[in-house]
Amino acid sequence: GEPSDVGYPLMIKAAGGGGGRGMRLIRTAEDLEAGLAAARRESQAAFGDDMVFCERYIERPKHVEIQLLADTHGTVIALGERDCSIQRRHQKVLEEAPSPALDPAVRARMSDAAVAFARAVGYRGAGTAEFMLSGRDFYFLELNGRIQVEHPVTELVTGVDLVRAQLRIANGGTIEAAPEPRGHAVEVRLYAEDPRTFLPQAGRIEHLELPRNVRVDAGVEAGDEVGTAYDPLLAKLIAHAPTRAEALERLRDALDATAVRGVTTNLSFLRWLVSHPGVRSGDVTTAFLMEHPPLSSAPARATDAPWRRTWRLNLPPPPVLPPPDPDVSAEARGAVGGPSTLSAPMPGTVLRVLVAEGDRVAARQPLVLLEAMKMETPISSPHEAIVGRIHVREGDRVVGGAPLVEIAV
Repeated sequence: GEPSDVGYPLMIKAAGGGGGRGMRLIRTAEDLEAGLAAARRESQAAFGDDMVFCERYIERPKHVEIQLLADTHGTVIALGERDCSIQRRHQKVLEEAPSPALDPAVRARMSDAAVAFARAVGYRGAGTAEFMLSGRDFYFLELNGRIQVEHPVTELVTGVDLVRAQLRIANGGTIEAAPEPRGHAVEVRLYAEDPRTFLPQAGRIEHLELPRNVRVDAGVEAGDEVGTAYDPLLAKLIAHAPTRAEALERLRDALDATAVRGVTTNLSFLRWLVSHPGVRSGDVTTAFLMEHPPLSSAPARATDAPWRRTWRLNLPPPPVLPPPDPDVSAEARGAVGGPSTLSAPMPGTVLRVLVAEGDRVAARQPLVLLEAMKMETPISSPHEAIVGRIHVREGDRVVGGAPLVEIAV
């Protein structure tokens, strides 16, 4: 089918992998060509495959996934669900098990659908069926044929070592019936990224303190260099407790005991996140960080957004707006009276220079395309302007703060 068959808004996704790479939200047909080109470039860079597909975009879903195990003897079991609704740049940042959004009936329907899908394709090993949940209706996204970053929350509530189970299945062994889940687990991802814009950061980790009161899966230690060629994930912190509220409290204490120096991280954002009343209420969607900008003042208590209720004259909900643009440097914001310089918000490689000196450009028009950690970031003009000196060429590697393009009114 054609993208027009899907309808707008639609989401372009990479066929070769996930993690937010090769994804673009397209609201109008005019944006389709540029979005497809960008998604294909990112997909090729990340996965060596530029094939993409389109699916209908739902504005405010919850993201819920079912953990599956299937052996070579025909047994398929579901090990409960994980809620991964809190995301930035289409990547998960907080995950929990079980989901506060599911009641027993919806949980059973979703689990049955995931098991049926795995049986239909003859799946073997550990896998995850991902769904979008809107009200009590859910829609299949994909089956991830691998271990997930967020698998520890399932391990903590079920007591099943998923990697051990993978090895046992691969060796021809059998799997047992799913155990009853115990308590609640919450995971957050500690990234080397700006806590407001989520743009990746690089540098040397000079000092690292990780907590001892929760499970920590870390991939770095003090002295390691964080470069721009790979995902900026540094460590995962996972707390388990009898109740969701206690798990969040343990995670908050663990984040207070965490310290990283030498590279910018999202630690302050994670501390803000786990204390946010909206997160504590459990009523969050994938639009959470668009409705609550990172590190913004939280309401005194969780409030229900009025547009989520039908009493509002049944008007359609407003579109989810993107978070504030990370693609305009701080020096250029608001500088409409004279010349200004757009600088690199993070270290990376100049993928494309889209303008020439002397060009007249419109507000929000992309001028330079940067690539860092397999993600593309456009550097756009904050206002109508004339392009002055261009400091970089395609293929140049730049450090954070490096001047890219001068503009003037």
